[in-house]
Amino acid sequence: MKTIEKPVSVSKALAEVWELKEKTYADVKDMCFEERREYYSNGLKKAVKLLKGKLKTNPDGSYSIVR
Repeated sequence: MKTIEKPVSVSKALAEVWELKEKTYADVKDMCFEERREYYSNGLKKAVKLLKGKLKTNPDGSYSIVR
């Protein structure tokens, strides 16, 4: 017996996140490590500027955006 899969409706926000993840993957899939690092670094700088914050380095080496 075949089961019929019904499409699951998702929120607009989740659909946007999935679209951005797919776009990001398409952008970086053929890049080497250094190119990917530069790509994400530039994205981080744009996010800091967009949020009008400052970049804080955490003790574990990660970053946070603070106002």
